[in-house]
Parts: sequence; C-alpha cells; structure tokens
Amino acid sequence: MKKKLNVMVPVDFTPVSFKALEFLSFLMEKTPIETHLVHVVQVNAADWAGSTEASETIDRAEIKEIEQKAEQQFRELKQHVDFKFQAAIVYGGLTTALASYAAKHQPDLMIMGTAGAQGWQEKVSGSEAQQVVRHTEVPVITIHQHASITPIHHILWVADFEAKKQPERAVATVKTLQQLFGAQLHLLRIIRKQDEPRAGELKQHMQQFAESLQLQHYELHLRRDYIVPEGVRNFNRETEMDLVVIGTHARKGFSQLFYGSIAETLVNRCIRPLLTYHLK
Repeated sequence: MKKKLNVMVPVDFTPVSFKALEFLSFLMEKTPIETHLVHVVQVNAADWAGSTEASETIDRAEIKEIEQKAEQQFRELKQHVDFKFQAAIVYGGLTTALASYAAKHQPDLMIMGTAGAQGWQEKVSGSEAQQVVRHTEVPVITIHQHASITPIHHILWVADFEAKKQPERAVATVKTLQQLFGAQLHLLRIIRKQDEPRAGELKQHMQQFAESLQLQHYELHLRRDYIVPEGVRNFNRETEMDLVVIGTHARKGFSQLFYGSIAETLVNRCIRPLLTYHLK
C-alpha cells in the first residue's frame, strides 16, 4: 500500500460539494492523504487559450472576478479545515477540465458530491457527477446530497461476476478501502425470476470471481428484483451498507440514451456513497 493516498475532490464551494469532504475526513482518520481540491472555472474550450490574458474572445474582467472569488474561498476554507490541501483552479467544461486534471495528476481516487438528476434530465444529460463518472478513468466516489456518510464497516460490490478481467486500479482501490477500515465485503448479484434455476451456477461464478481477485472477508448474496438499481437500493436499505461499488461501461451518445448505465443511475439516486469504475 502507498504511504499516502492521492485523492482529488472537485469543489464549487456549495454544501453539496462539501459532502465529499465529510467522507474524506473518515479516510484521513485511517491513512495519510495528499488532497487536491479542484475548482473549475467553466469557459468554452474554443475560447480558452491557456490563460485569461491570452484568451481574446472571453470576458476577461468576469473571469478575473471569478478567479479572485475562488482564491478567496480557498483561503477561507483553509481556516476552517484541519488538513492541508493543494488548491487548483482549472478552466474549461466541468467534465473535460476534471478529466484532464485527473489524467495529469493520476489520483488514486476522486470524491465528488452530487445533487443527482431524475426523469428526462437523467436520460439525456444526467447530473454533473454522472458526466464526470462517464469520462474519467480514475475510480470515483460520488456522495449524493442526501446520502448517509458513516465509517466503512460494510462494502457492497455489485456486478454480474462473469467478467473475465477487472481493472487493476479499481480492484486495488476497493482492497485498500477494505483494509483501511477492516470492512466486510459483500458481493451482490441481482437476478430475475428466470435466473433462479441457475442460482447455484451464478453463485459459483461469484466464488470464482472472489478467488481470482484474492478477495478476503467476503460474503456472497443473490437477490431477486425486477431491475438492478432498485435491487441494490432495497438490499442497501435492509443491510445498511456504508459504501457501494459498481463498474460502468461508460456508454456515450445514443447508446447511453437508450440503454443507460446502471452505475450512472445509482450515481443520481444512491443513498450511500458510491464508488464507480470503468469496465474495460
């Protein structure tokens, strides 16, 4: 395990974005953390030339005012938290700016608050956190504004458990969190009525999954429900998980519109912190 966990937290200085800092505080009790707090000044990428002075088609006075306000908010934040952090102001679209920062600095983990999205907005555009999950290679923990945040005693990992390979970074992150908190790991597969005759076979796949990744301190669960997100939420309510883990195929465009992503649906609605990672 690394001596320090490298964690990136997007902040816009709203109560929703500060939900991520609540979760971060539990991590800091367990391990040293190098913290990057990142604020995005949203500008059109076509208008941005690398600096305020070099960008001729933007309102420089407005951008300068936004920069100064963010710098002041970072100074005030430093007076109210008991940890050190690197403050960064980046420019561009929210999703692309955060993805670029993550690609450059390679954090182990991103933690992000979200207000969520529902209905047609969720299907077409999604929440900001949903978009970040879709475009960022780093494992992301999203904290819904109404999520309960507690120390991690139980981790729920949701999958079909038949995938040949899981991303090493994501597996390492789950194992690190489990080890830091001494947590119990719960592997959950949601099945439909027609899957019940294969229950024994499906559980065997789950066992093979756990053994191939050399997981420890885990339990296997099959639950029947009509859709996966609803099954996860129902299981979570009954068993009080502290962190939910799920992979996403990060579909984009029409594929995302018509098929959606179970992980991204949970980003918008999960009542517990949710760790998502990209399936290859």
